[in-house]
Amino acid sequence: MQEMSNEDIWLQMKKLELQRKLLAMTAKRAEEKEQKAKPKDPYELIRPLLEDRADEVLEAAKAQFPRVANAVIAELAKLVEAGAIKRITGPWLMDLFTRLGYRPKLETKISVVSDGKILDIKDKIAKSLREEE
Repeated sequence: MQEMSNEDIWLQMKKLELQRKLLAMTAKRAEEKEQKAKPKDPYELIRPLLEDRADEVLEAAKAQFPRVANAVIAELAKLVEAGAIKRITGPWLMDLFTRLGYRPKLETKISVVSDGKILDIKDKIAKSLREEE
């Protein structure tokens, strides 16, 4: 059997190292293709663009009109991917649902300042009624 020289061993090691790097690059490319092929969650695409209580409008719409809200989210995601939408505000989203014939009802809270304290309007009215009695 013929012995390998140091140079042959070194060349063999380099060849194996290059094969290992090539295999790693191929695996990385396959993983990137798989990531691109996976459909992204439409809500996750639009969530970073939600501003000015848009998240509240969307959550209310999902609770009250789930089918319609999911369809709107899917369409908004398509527009975001196409670059047509850069931000989604609460009033704009509320107007969109209203124009579609669905008006999500949001929880509204009115606060007043009384005697240096912030009170809910219902507490203020109840306090006023008690003082009248």
